[in-house]
Amino acid sequence: MRDVPVAALPRVAPPPEADPLDDEDEEEIPVPVPPAGRRHNAPLPEPQKVLPQWLARREHLQKDLQDMKYQIEGAPEDERRGIPFTETVMPDELSLNCRTPAIIEYDGAADPLEYLSRFENAALLHRYTDEIKCRVFITTFVGAAQQWFNQLPVGTIGSFQEFRSLFLHQFASSRKVRKMELSLFVVRHKEDEPLKEYLQRFNTAALEVPAATQELKASAFSQRLLDGDFFKSLSKKSVSKFDTLLARAAKYINMEEAQAAKKDSRGEKCKEVREDAPSKKPRADLKDRKPPFQRINTMYTPLTVPITQAFMAVEEKGLITRPRSWRHTPTSQI
Repeated sequence: MRDVPVAALPRVAPPPEADPLDDEDEEEIPVPVPPAGRRHNAPLPEPQKVLPQWLARREHLQKDLQDMKYQIEGAPEDERRGIPFTETVMPDELSLNCRTPAIIEYDGAADPLEYLSRFENAALLHRYTDEIKCRVFITTFVGAAQQWFNQLPVGTIGSFQEFRSLFLHQFASSRKVRKMELSLFVVRHKEDEPLKEYLQRFNTAALEVPAATQELKASAFSQRLLDGDFFKSLSKKSVSKFDTLLARAAKYINMEEAQAAKKDSRGEKCKEVREDAPSKKPRADLKDRKPPFQRINTMYTPLTVPITQAFMAVEEKGLITRPRSWRHTPTSQI
């Protein structure tokens, strides 16, 4: 038998050396062991009972995965569509103690400047940040105001100052017309009106004229004031500042109220005296009294002939006599 050269024989790779860590990394697949007392051929649970539980579990897991994706990548563009705020307005989270302001809702009819001032005062009370104010402000919108906000393009509002400007510009037609200074001269002191009520009406009218000066208000109030103790006091010593006039008016208001209270107390006292007085004696019997005067009837039957003709007919029959003339009247009887 010839010898075969070694180079001609096929090379066989040696078996790989066993890695001692392979046994540690390899995970053993557990073999399900039926519970004690249960046979392998036990019936499985009905699918109609298990399927709803698996579907609910699957939906919950999908929602958790979606939330994790939003936290990493952000919300998709189609879900952010329709929100006029920019990304700088949305990150701030509301605190657990955050409350919406207790103010009436805005529908676009009221004065926007007055409503905005009321909201900013409430925001100052709750210490809202600039971003939180933007998101809380829209919760007070209803009607036309809500429709206007929903139509704003995406990314229009990046701060509350921008929101404020857009709001005032949109509802500028609802602002109240400011009255002129001369309108204060129309407020006059009514007859029998207490000084306190007149002063209250004048102050209410003056609030609608913010441009009115102290001198103008003092002049308008004095000119429309009725004659009285306070008017006489201002005539003797006039004032140029409305604040000074208010201080002097307070003294006369107290005097009027004291006089009115004293008058009321007198009236109550007189009423008590009248109630305590003995009752009058009963009247005499009405049968003994003379009948009241009765007016003579002057309505007669209308004549069918002229009155002169009737008078002549009566005179011819001698039923009446003419009065004597003055020349037959004795002088002693004159």
